[in-house]
Amino acid sequence: MIRPIQPAAPAFRDGAAFSESYNDPYWSLDGGLDETRHVFLSGNDLPARWQSRERFTILETGFGSGLNFLCAWQHFRETARPEARLHYLSVDKHPFRRENLESLYRSWPELERLGHALLERYPPLIPGFHRLHLDGGRVSLTLLWGEATEMLAQLEAQVDAFFLDGFAPSRNPDMWSEALFAQLARLAAPGATFATYTAAGKVSRCMTAAGFAVGKQPGFGRKREMLAGRFAGTEHAEPAKERRAIVIGGGIAGTLVAERLAARGWTIDLIERRDGLARETSGNPAGVLQPVPSADWNRLSRLTLAGFHYALRRLQDYSTDPALTWQPCGVLRLARDEKQVERQQRIAESGLFPPEVLRWVDAEEASALAGWRVPAPGWWFPQGGWVHPPSLCDAALHTAGNAVRLHAQREVADLARTDGGWRALDGSGQVIAEAPVAILANGYLACRFKVSAALPLRPVRGQVTCIPAGPGRAINVVVSREGYVTPATSFGVHVVGATYEEGSTDTLAREEDHRANLERLNKLLPDFAATVDPARVAGRAGIRTVGPDRLPLVGAIPGKEGLFGLLGLGSRGLVYAPLAAELLASAIEGEPLPIERDLATGLTPAARLNMS
Repeated sequence: MIRPIQPAAPAFRDGAAFSESYNDPYWSLDGGLDETRHVFLSGNDLPARWQSRERFTILETGFGSGLNFLCAWQHFRETARPEARLHYLSVDKHPFRRENLESLYRSWPELERLGHALLERYPPLIPGFHRLHLDGGRVSLTLLWGEATEMLAQLEAQVDAFFLDGFAPSRNPDMWSEALFAQLARLAAPGATFATYTAAGKVSRCMTAAGFAVGKQPGFGRKREMLAGRFAGTEHAEPAKERRAIVIGGGIAGTLVAERLAARGWTIDLIERRDGLARETSGNPAGVLQPVPSADWNRLSRLTLAGFHYALRRLQDYSTDPALTWQPCGVLRLARDEKQVERQQRIAESGLFPPEVLRWVDAEEASALAGWRVPAPGWWFPQGGWVHPPSLCDAALHTAGNAVRLHAQREVADLARTDGGWRALDGSGQVIAEAPVAILANGYLACRFKVSAALPLRPVRGQVTCIPAGPGRAINVVVSREGYVTPATSFGVHVVGATYEEGSTDTLAREEDHRANLERLNKLLPDFAATVDPARVAGRAGIRTVGPDRLPLVGAIPGKEGLFGLLGLGSRGLVYAPLAAELLASAIEGEPLPIERDLATGLTPAARLNMS
């Protein structure tokens, strides 16, 4: 059963934050920064070890104030190779609230700027994995909110250095359990090191049993000794590999995965059959960004919550690009009936969600938020909103820069295996591009290729309707239920959607579908579009692709080495695509995954083929 996160409630004594729950300080009374440098950096032979590496991974038990992370980040940016990347993974059962960290960071002037950058992207205190990109993407911080052993059991990574920084074993024995040490052994790369301030015999014995050679070193401050050690095997640099890929599909799936690979030093041939990016379903004028919470914390809920918050952070990363158009205006998700009213209220008040993520609002407050009378209470997502998908595609490719070569108006007729990878061929047999890796991001059209014909994908036609904005027709937020309507976009229209027709691939707009959209809109916002003629409105239809359980397919195509898919985004592409792109790029590179491994495994094409 999922448990709400109980935030830390630190007190302050003698210049250090102190946990009343564990009766232990968060850092040494002899100096937090100096302790970090002595115990965790020097104890793991850092920064020397990362200076010869393209990628280095640290796992910390006990994020606490973030002091160890900020200190490691500061030294990494000063001493690592310019192209090197740091993955920092940290677990915490009782994370700090943002406001507590803000006041703490002001007391460490040398880290205040990095602390501010962290807090700009600090995730909400909801259970699960949260990946943040910092320092222009050079540093990835993955925070695991929850009980340490449970979270580490869900982590997929190869760790080079461990910072064991839980409260003292005598104060917090759960953080030093045999089950946790077994997870450290599973996650350790050959030759991995660890360091910890404690010299407790139990820790020494358990780390030895886990496969580490353990020794004592001089401790910091008033602590006479500390432990450090090395895992079995020989540390080695990553083998050189050719980082080139073909990506087929120029919508949000294709452009976002191309950008994520480009951030890792890849060059990509992006092939799109239309005359530019986002000409198919990703060409809709607006899409809604909202999660789908649930009472049982099911896979859909976990993935959409992680994807929603990751998407918000990526939009923040892209926000300097003038091409990007989006509005975090908030989303109201109205209840359908009395049964759903009770369910929504119970979930919103479960304690799992802080109010900045989700609140339940009655019909009166919902109407005030919307700026129009609504017929029901519902969920309020203050951080939700709408996004213009073509502008997101443009921003992603602008960020990738010259690493991506776009082949527009080139349709791939066949994908052929070669000795060195994959070759994309057009209808005349001419080679469009070839590379060691190929990624299918072209929706249901992926099933046209013999190598991927068995994928369980099906097309779903969806049509949106655009009604003119005007002074007598204005709302402040996205309102949704079976359908949705946006506030006036920068294009001067409200976008209303969307129909759902399985099996059809017809992209011509239909009057009857406009009529259906307007009927749903009237149930959401009575009289909002009473004068709109469905025969005289604009709109467009696109073909979405869904898998057997309406979750995306992300990962390797079984039996086809070097062939991957990012497919089946359905009607939640804006929530799924950014995180799915990061997941796929991480998997291809052999990096720590950004979500729980049971969730990642369940999204793979191999797992979905077993469901079909």
